[in-house]
Amino acid sequence: MIRYLAKRTGTALFVLFALSLLVFSMVRLIPGDPAAQYLNTSDPDPEALAAIREQLGLTRPWYEQFVVWLGGVLSGDFGTSLTRPFDITTQIAERLPASVELAVIATIFSLLIGIPFGALSAVRSGKVADTVIRAGSFLFLSVPAFVVGTVLILANSRTLKFPLIGYTPLWEDPVRSVVQMLVPAMVLALPMGAILCRYTRNTLLDALSQDYIRTARAKGAITSRLVVRHALRNALVPVSTVVGIQLGTMIGGTIIVESIFALPGMGSMLIEALNSTDYPTIQGCVLVLGAVYIAINLAVDLLYPLIDPRIRTVN
Repeated sequence: MIRYLAKRTGTALFVLFALSLLVFSMVRLIPGDPAAQYLNTSDPDPEALAAIREQLGLTRPWYEQFVVWLGGVLSGDFGTSLTRPFDITTQIAERLPASVELAVIATIFSLLIGIPFGALSAVRSGKVADTVIRAGSFLFLSVPAFVVGTVLILANSRTLKFPLIGYTPLWEDPVRSVVQMLVPAMVLALPMGAILCRYTRNTLLDALSQDYIRTARAKGAITSRLVVRHALRNALVPVSTVVGIQLGTMIGGTIIVESIFALPGMGSMLIEALNSTDYPTIQGCVLVLGAVYIAINLAVDLLYPLIDPRIRTVN
Protein backbone atom coordinates (compact mmCIF):
# COMPACT_ATOMS: atom_id res chain seq x y z
CA MET A 1 0.00 0.00 0.00
CA ILE A 2 2.88 2.39 0.81
CA ARG A 3 4.45 1.66 -2.57
CA TYR A 4 1.09 2.35 -4.26
CA LEU A 5 0.75 5.71 -2.49
CA ALA A 6 4.35 6.73 -3.28
CA LYS A 7 3.96 5.79 -6.94
CA ARG A 8 0.74 7.76 -7.40
CA THR A 9 2.07 10.81 -5.52
CA GLY A 10 5.31 10.84 -7.50
CA THR A 11 3.39 10.62 -10.77
CA ALA A 12 1.14 13.51 -9.72
CA LEU A 13 4.14 15.74 -8.88
CA PHE A 14 5.81 14.96 -12.20
CA VAL A 15 2.60 15.75 -14.12
CA LEU A 16 2.25 19.03 -12.23
CA PHE A 17 5.80 20.08 -13.17
CA ALA A 18 5.21 19.09 -16.80
CA LEU A 19 1.98 21.10 -16.76
CA SER A 20 3.77 24.21 -15.47
CA LEU A 21 6.35 23.94 -18.25
CA LEU A 22 3.68 23.35 -20.89
CA VAL A 23 1.52 26.25 -19.69
CA PHE A 24 4.46 28.66 -19.64
CA SER A 25 5.46 27.65 -23.17
CA MET A 26 1.98 27.59 -24.72
CA VAL A 27 1.01 31.00 -23.34
CA ARG A 28 3.79 32.54 -25.44
CA LEU A 29 2.01 31.32 -28.58
CA ILE A 30 -1.15 33.35 -27.88
CA PRO A 31 -1.51 36.22 -30.41
CA GLY A 32 -0.99 39.69 -28.99
CA ASP A 33 1.68 41.70 -27.23
CA PRO A 34 1.40 41.78 -23.42
CA ALA A 35 3.54 44.92 -23.31
CA ALA A 36 1.03 46.73 -25.55
CA GLN A 37 -1.78 45.47 -23.32
CA TYR A 38 0.09 46.82 -20.32
CA LEU A 39 0.33 50.29 -21.90
CA ASN A 40 -3.38 50.08 -22.83
CA THR A 41 -3.10 52.14 -26.01
CA SER A 42 -3.87 51.45 -29.66
CA ASP A 43 -0.68 53.16 -30.91
CA PRO A 44 2.09 52.49 -28.37
CA ASP A 45 5.47 54.22 -28.63
CA PRO A 46 8.20 51.71 -29.65
CA GLU A 47 10.59 53.00 -26.99
CA ALA A 48 7.91 52.67 -24.34
CA LEU A 49 7.17 49.12 -25.54
CA ALA A 50 10.85 48.21 -25.28
CA ALA A 51 11.05 49.68 -21.78
CA ILE A 52 7.95 47.75 -20.65
CA ARG A 53 9.26 44.49 -22.09
CA GLU A 54 12.51 45.05 -20.19
CA GLN A 55 10.59 45.88 -17.01
CA LEU A 56 8.40 42.76 -17.31
CA GLY A 57 11.39 40.55 -18.05
CA LEU A 58 10.10 39.58 -21.50
CA THR A 59 13.51 40.20 -23.09
CA ARG A 60 15.18 37.46 -21.03
CA PRO A 61 15.60 33.91 -22.42
CA TRP A 62 12.48 31.84 -21.92
CA TYR A 63 14.15 29.44 -19.50
CA GLU A 64 15.20 32.30 -17.22
CA GLN A 65 11.65 33.63 -17.27
CA PHE A 66 10.36 30.14 -16.44
CA VAL A 67 12.73 29.68 -13.48
CA VAL A 68 11.83 33.10 -12.06
CA TRP A 69 8.10 32.46 -12.49
CA LEU A 70 8.24 28.93 -11.06
CA GLY A 71 10.25 30.17 -8.08
CA GLY A 72 7.54 32.74 -7.38
CA VAL A 73 4.82 30.10 -7.72
CA LEU A 74 6.56 27.78 -5.25
CA SER A 75 6.61 30.65 -2.76
CA GLY A 76 2.94 31.40 -3.36
CA ASP A 77 3.44 34.44 -5.57
CA PHE A 78 1.83 34.24 -9.03
CA GLY A 79 2.82 37.80 -9.88
CA THR A 80 0.76 40.83 -10.87
CA SER A 81 -1.76 41.19 -13.67
CA LEU A 82 -0.52 43.09 -16.72
CA THR A 83 -3.86 44.62 -17.60
CA ARG A 84 -5.67 45.08 -14.30
CA PRO A 85 -4.48 46.44 -10.96
CA PHE A 86 -4.62 43.30 -8.83
CA ASP A 87 -2.35 40.68 -7.32
CA ILE A 88 -2.99 37.35 -9.07
CA THR A 89 -2.60 35.24 -5.92
CA THR A 90 -5.20 37.34 -4.10
CA GLN A 91 -7.58 37.21 -7.04
CA ILE A 92 -7.28 33.42 -7.35
CA ALA A 93 -7.90 33.06 -3.61
CA GLU A 94 -11.09 35.09 -4.02
CA ARG A 95 -12.33 33.31 -7.15
CA LEU A 96 -11.41 29.67 -6.52
CA PRO A 97 -13.81 29.06 -3.58
CA ALA A 98 -16.84 29.92 -5.74
CA SER A 99 -15.81 27.45 -8.45
CA VAL A 100 -14.95 24.70 -5.94
CA GLU A 101 -18.22 25.13 -4.03
CA LEU A 102 -20.24 25.06 -7.24
CA ALA A 103 -18.42 21.96 -8.50
CA VAL A 104 -18.72 20.07 -5.19
CA ILE A 105 -22.45 20.75 -4.80
CA ALA A 106 -23.03 19.80 -8.45
CA THR A 107 -21.06 16.57 -7.94
CA ILE A 108 -23.12 15.66 -4.86
CA PHE A 109 -26.33 16.21 -6.82
CA SER A 110 -25.01 14.18 -9.76
CA LEU A 111 -24.11 11.27 -7.46
CA LEU A 112 -27.58 11.34 -5.92
CA ILE A 113 -29.06 11.29 -9.43
CA GLY A 114 -26.68 9.06 -11.36
CA ILE A 115 -25.87 6.11 -9.10
CA PRO A 116 -29.40 5.22 -7.86
CA PHE A 117 -30.98 5.59 -11.30
CA GLY A 118 -28.09 3.76 -12.96
CA ALA A 119 -28.43 0.89 -10.50
CA LEU A 120 -32.21 0.77 -11.01
CA SER A 121 -31.71 0.77 -14.79
CA ALA A 122 -29.28 -2.15 -14.53
CA VAL A 123 -31.52 -4.18 -12.22
CA ARG A 124 -34.54 -3.53 -14.48
CA SER A 125 -32.58 -4.03 -17.70
CA GLY A 126 -34.85 -4.38 -20.73
CA LYS A 127 -37.95 -3.28 -18.86
CA VAL A 128 -39.96 -0.05 -18.88
CA ALA A 129 -37.97 1.59 -16.08
CA ASP A 130 -34.72 0.91 -17.92
CA THR A 131 -36.06 2.41 -21.14
CA VAL A 132 -37.35 5.55 -19.40
CA ILE A 133 -34.11 6.12 -17.47
CA ARG A 134 -31.92 5.65 -20.55
CA ALA A 135 -34.09 8.03 -22.56
CA GLY A 136 -33.95 10.61 -19.77
CA SER A 137 -30.17 10.38 -19.49
CA PHE A 138 -29.82 10.83 -23.25
CA LEU A 139 -32.08 13.90 -23.07
CA PHE A 140 -30.08 15.58 -20.29
CA LEU A 141 -26.83 14.89 -22.15
CA SER A 142 -28.20 16.52 -25.30
CA VAL A 143 -29.71 19.73 -23.91
CA PRO A 144 -27.21 22.68 -23.74
CA ALA A 145 -26.39 24.17 -20.34
CA PHE A 146 -27.81 27.61 -21.17
CA VAL A 147 -31.18 26.04 -22.05
CA VAL A 148 -31.29 24.06 -18.80
CA GLY A 149 -30.23 27.17 -16.88
CA THR A 150 -32.98 29.29 -18.45
CA VAL A 151 -35.65 26.66 -17.70
CA LEU A 152 -34.51 26.28 -14.09
CA ILE A 153 -34.43 30.06 -13.56
CA LEU A 154 -38.00 30.29 -14.86
CA ALA A 155 -39.14 27.36 -12.70
CA ASN A 156 -37.43 28.83 -9.64
CA SER A 157 -39.08 32.23 -10.18
CA ARG A 158 -42.51 30.56 -10.05
CA THR A 159 -41.87 28.08 -7.22
CA LEU A 160 -39.10 28.12 -4.60
CA LYS A 161 -37.70 31.57 -5.50
CA PHE A 162 -34.14 30.88 -4.35
CA PRO A 163 -31.68 33.80 -4.68
CA LEU A 164 -29.73 33.19 -7.88
CA ILE A 165 -27.58 36.12 -8.99
CA GLY A 166 -24.21 36.77 -7.34
CA TYR A 167 -22.15 34.88 -4.81
CA THR A 168 -21.96 34.95 -1.02
CA PRO A 169 -18.77 33.37 0.39
CA LEU A 170 -19.38 30.23 2.40
CA TRP A 171 -17.60 31.58 5.47
CA GLU A 172 -19.76 34.74 5.56
CA ASP A 173 -23.20 33.14 5.34
CA PRO A 174 -23.13 29.34 4.80
CA VAL A 175 -26.89 28.94 4.36
CA ARG A 176 -27.29 31.74 1.81
CA SER A 177 -24.14 30.62 -0.02
CA VAL A 178 -25.40 27.05 -0.45
CA VAL A 179 -28.91 28.21 -1.39
CA GLN A 180 -27.48 30.52 -4.07
CA MET A 181 -25.56 27.59 -5.52
CA LEU A 182 -28.46 25.11 -5.70
CA VAL A 183 -29.88 26.11 -9.08
CA PRO A 184 -26.48 26.70 -10.80
CA ALA A 185 -25.27 23.38 -9.40
CA MET A 186 -28.33 21.59 -10.75
CA VAL A 187 -27.54 22.93 -14.24
CA LEU A 188 -24.17 21.16 -14.04
CA ALA A 189 -25.47 18.13 -12.15
CA LEU A 190 -28.09 17.02 -14.69
CA PRO A 191 -25.70 16.19 -17.57
CA MET A 192 -23.08 14.84 -15.18
CA GLY A 193 -25.72 12.72 -13.44
CA ALA A 194 -26.76 11.38 -16.84
CA ILE A 195 -23.16 10.35 -17.57
CA LEU A 196 -22.84 8.64 -14.18
CA CYS A 197 -26.18 6.91 -14.72
CA ARG A 198 -25.00 5.38 -17.99
CA TYR A 199 -21.61 4.36 -16.55
CA THR A 200 -23.21 2.87 -13.43
CA ARG A 201 -25.68 0.90 -15.52
CA ASN A 202 -23.02 -0.53 -17.83
CA THR A 203 -20.51 -1.42 -15.11
CA LEU A 204 -23.20 -2.85 -12.85
CA LEU A 205 -24.58 -5.03 -15.65
CA ASP A 206 -21.07 -6.37 -16.17
CA ALA A 207 -20.64 -7.04 -12.45
CA LEU A 208 -24.01 -8.78 -12.22
CA SER A 209 -22.93 -11.22 -14.93
CA GLN A 210 -19.87 -12.42 -12.97
CA ASP A 211 -19.59 -15.93 -11.53
CA TYR A 212 -19.56 -14.83 -7.88
CA ILE A 213 -22.94 -13.12 -8.36
CA ARG A 214 -24.43 -16.25 -9.90
CA THR A 215 -23.04 -18.29 -7.02
CA ALA A 216 -24.50 -15.90 -4.43
CA ARG A 217 -27.86 -15.93 -6.23
CA ALA A 218 -27.83 -19.75 -6.28
CA LYS A 219 -27.29 -19.70 -2.51
CA GLY A 220 -30.47 -17.67 -2.11
CA ALA A 221 -29.14 -14.13 -1.69
CA ILE A 222 -31.82 -11.50 -2.32
CA THR A 223 -31.43 -9.05 -5.21
CA SER A 224 -30.94 -5.95 -3.06
CA ARG A 225 -28.10 -7.59 -1.14
CA LEU A 226 -26.45 -8.77 -4.38
CA VAL A 227 -26.56 -5.29 -5.86
CA VAL A 228 -25.63 -3.18 -2.82
CA ARG A 229 -23.16 -5.44 -1.00
CA HIS A 230 -21.43 -7.16 -3.91
CA ALA A 231 -21.95 -5.92 -7.47
CA LEU A 232 -22.22 -2.17 -6.86
CA ARG A 233 -18.98 -1.95 -4.91
CA ASN A 234 -17.01 -3.45 -7.79
CA ALA A 235 -18.89 -1.30 -10.30
CA LEU A 236 -17.93 1.92 -8.47
CA VAL A 237 -14.22 1.77 -9.43
CA PRO A 238 -14.68 3.02 -13.02
CA VAL A 239 -17.52 5.28 -11.88
CA SER A 240 -15.24 6.99 -9.34
CA THR A 241 -12.80 7.74 -12.16
CA VAL A 242 -15.56 9.51 -14.09
CA VAL A 243 -16.56 11.46 -10.96
CA GLY A 244 -12.98 12.67 -10.46
CA ILE A 245 -12.61 13.74 -14.09
CA GLN A 246 -15.95 15.55 -14.11
CA LEU A 247 -15.29 17.32 -10.80
CA GLY A 248 -11.90 18.57 -11.98
CA THR A 249 -13.39 19.69 -15.30
CA MET A 250 -16.26 21.58 -13.68
CA ILE A 251 -14.02 23.68 -11.42
CA GLY A 252 -12.50 25.46 -14.41
CA GLY A 253 -15.03 24.75 -17.14
CA THR A 254 -18.17 26.43 -15.83
CA ILE A 255 -17.90 29.68 -17.77
CA ILE A 256 -21.46 29.43 -19.22
CA VAL A 257 -23.02 28.79 -15.82
CA GLU A 258 -20.90 31.52 -14.24
CA SER A 259 -22.07 33.95 -16.92
CA ILE A 260 -25.75 33.03 -16.51
CA PHE A 261 -25.72 33.39 -12.71
CA ALA A 262 -23.04 36.13 -12.39
CA LEU A 263 -20.70 33.92 -10.36
CA PRO A 264 -17.13 35.22 -9.89
CA GLY A 265 -15.34 31.93 -10.54
CA MET A 266 -12.12 30.75 -12.12
CA GLY A 267 -13.67 30.15 -15.53
CA SER A 268 -14.65 33.79 -16.04
CA MET A 269 -11.28 34.96 -14.69
CA LEU A 270 -9.43 32.81 -17.23
CA ILE A 271 -11.57 34.03 -20.14
CA GLU A 272 -10.94 37.66 -19.17
CA ALA A 273 -7.20 37.00 -19.04
CA LEU A 274 -7.21 35.28 -22.44
CA ASN A 275 -9.07 38.20 -24.03
CA SER A 276 -6.46 40.68 -22.77
CA THR A 277 -3.33 38.52 -23.37
CA ASP A 278 -2.50 38.71 -19.67
CA TYR A 279 0.39 36.20 -19.48
CA PRO A 280 0.81 35.97 -15.68
CA THR A 281 -2.92 35.63 -15.02
CA ILE A 282 -3.36 32.97 -17.69
CA GLN A 283 -0.40 31.01 -16.33
CA GLY A 284 -1.66 31.28 -12.76
CA CYS A 285 -5.23 30.28 -13.60
CA VAL A 286 -4.30 27.30 -15.75
CA LEU A 287 -1.68 26.05 -13.28
CA VAL A 288 -4.06 26.29 -10.31
CA LEU A 289 -6.88 24.59 -12.22
CA GLY A 290 -4.46 21.91 -13.39
CA ALA A 291 -3.19 21.40 -9.83
CA VAL A 292 -6.74 21.01 -8.54
CA TYR A 293 -7.51 18.55 -11.34
CA ILE A 294 -4.38 16.51 -10.56
CA ALA A 295 -5.11 16.58 -6.82
CA ILE A 296 -8.66 15.31 -7.39
CA ASN A 297 -7.47 12.49 -9.61
CA LEU A 298 -4.78 11.60 -7.06
CA ALA A 299 -7.47 11.43 -4.37
CA VAL A 300 -9.54 9.16 -6.62
CA ASP A 301 -6.50 6.92 -7.19
CA LEU A 302 -5.98 6.68 -3.45
CA LEU A 303 -9.64 5.73 -2.96
CA TYR A 304 -9.37 2.75 -5.32
CA PRO A 305 -7.82 0.41 -2.71
CA LEU A 306 -10.60 1.30 -0.27
CA ILE A 307 -13.30 0.52 -2.83
CA ASP A 308 -11.62 -2.62 -4.15
CA PRO A 309 -8.94 -4.11 -1.81
CA ARG A 310 -7.59 -6.29 -4.66
CA ILE A 311 -5.89 -3.20 -6.12
CA ARG A 312 -3.50 -3.16 -3.13
CA THR A 313 -2.01 -6.48 -4.16
CA VAL A 314 -1.92 -5.68 -7.89
CA ASN A 315 0.04 -2.47 -7.38
